[in-house]
Amino acid sequence: MNTKVSWIDHKRVLVETPSGDDFEVCFADDTNYQIEMQSVFKITHDLGLLFDKFYKGDDSAILGEINRQLMLGYRSPILFYQRFEKTRKNDERIRIGKRIKEIRIEKGLDAKTLATIAGIDASNLCRIEAGKYSVGFDILSKLAYACGKKVEFIDLGEEDHERILNTRL
Repeated sequence: MNTKVSWIDHKRVLVETPSGDDFEVCFADDTNYQIEMQSVFKITHDLGLLFDKFYKGDDSAILGEINRQLMLGYRSPILFYQRFEKTRKNDERIRIGKRIKEIRIEKGLDAKTLATIAGIDASNLCRIEAGKYSVGFDILSKLAYACGKKVEFIDLGEEDHERILNTRL
């Protein structure tokens, strides 16, 4: 299997295709997650195989043949999906890394001190600040707390919000 599939939560998975197209796929309910957690049948494996077989760069295959094959296998159907633009993901990672570095400098901390306070490796902090390492929520929270901050959701600009809404089906 070339396509990687991993759970985000009980209804959503992240699909990473070999061609570099990444998708958040949301199921109608948490049935697929429950099946995967309680049996040997792995939706992540099956979905990866379906993407490998049917996805050739055309998004219509997701709600088309891939969804049809899921339902034929008595799986919960795909409700919607969202494509992640690689450049947007990279831009966000770089933006967040720069912001962490700005806050660290404002607080008068060197990278090694912040890493120690946050309980992470200093080399990882350097990669995060450079935008070369995708940081998970737990590490992001530790860094924020160590800087006297908290992670918070802020409103997007209207243009970004419209673009995101238009990618959902």
